[in-house]
Amino acid sequence: MKNRPIALIIAGSDSGGGAGLQADLKTLTSMGVFGVTVITGLTAQNTIGVKSIYNVDPSFISSQFDAVMEDFSVKFGKTGMLSNESIIKAVQEKVKEYNLKLVVDPVMVSKTGSPLLDESSVDALKSLMKDALLSTPNKYEAEKLAGEKITSLDDLKRVARKLYNDIGNVVVKGGNMFNGTDVAMLDGQEMEIKSPKVNTSNLHGSGDVFSASIVGFLSKGASLIEAIEESKKFVYFSILNSLSIGKGKGPVDPFANAESVMERENGRKTLEELLHFIEGNKKFVSLMRDDFKANVSYLTNYGDVISLAGGIIKYIDKIKLDGPLLVNLDNDVTRIAKKVGGRIGILLPFSPLILKKAEMGIIKITDSGVEGDAVVFNGNIFLTASTLNQMKNKIEVLWS
Repeated sequence: MKNRPIALIIAGSDSGGGAGLQADLKTLTSMGVFGVTVITGLTAQNTIGVKSIYNVDPSFISSQFDAVMEDFSVKFGKTGMLSNESIIKAVQEKVKEYNLKLVVDPVMVSKTGSPLLDESSVDALKSLMKDALLSTPNKYEAEKLAGEKITSLDDLKRVARKLYNDIGNVVVKGGNMFNGTDVAMLDGQEMEIKSPKVNTSNLHGSGDVFSASIVGFLSKGASLIEAIEESKKFVYFSILNSLSIGKGKGPVDPFANAESVMERENGRKTLEELLHFIEGNKKFVSLMRDDFKANVSYLTNYGDVISLAGGIIKYIDKIKLDGPLLVNLDNDVTRIAKKVGGRIGILLPFSPLILKKAEMGIIKITDSGVEGDAVVFNGNIFLTASTLNQMKNKIEVLWS
């Protein structure tokens, strides 16, 4: 029977679905980790702001812990919104009781600026962070915890060191102010963790996704530093593919990580079927030249292009395939696929047969290929289609 690693989410609910335990569970699911939950509060929230908060009674928080831990084998967990001292203490007590290795995301304010933690509860939160495996404050939270302003990368490093001395392992997230640079202090070692800056205001849930993915990677057997480094890549891709939904600051998309892989695999399978079709039809030889390597492409919604490492070769009166299907190769068919944007493409020599089909209006050649069947590229023809069946039909039209 199948099994999965399990991770515990201790957080509040975001009715808008972009942050909180909803973002955490989406993250874990996309990583292949089974998420269980202890709900600490409910927010009436959307991309514009937080309308109201309903805190869960600490005794019920404890009951949720007991129900989860008596049934599931959970080693790692993470916290999100813990809005007051009594909730924090209830969580801390159960974390110690069950020896849970914890990542604390010290949520204080939502991305829309709404407070999510009582001012009087900061010391209690710091106490929980001392018991944690790792804490992941953003710039604002780090300033609040350290009592110092951060205006430079040197400040970010200094505050990271101070928090490490106060509470233990920490990643202070610099965010866009520091071009995607975070500073980690782990077991006395300082390191910068970087990703490219993404110019977007759609950052709702980014902190949740980062901390949840750390727990996900830990649950899958990664070391702490491996989990942090992989989570930095994970959240970067989630931000890069953030969603412009809602009327405010849209959410990041943790599912983009899994979907991009699925799309590449779907593209590979589609091209395998197309190549099987080409190999099985001798008439395709009539579209080839002895000195030309044709090639196929599949463009995903994430800008990845799958193509043959070598290409399609005419060998006497047969077709031979050269090389495996790989992603984002530096070749002509990849460059033109990204430029033209067709889902499925095939690069062919511009032959008299193809020219005749174009003159007869059977195929339409355009500058972009968007409203036609093909574009001319360096004296050759790049045939495009939205689906596999469309491409098969267009190829059949060319040799008929």
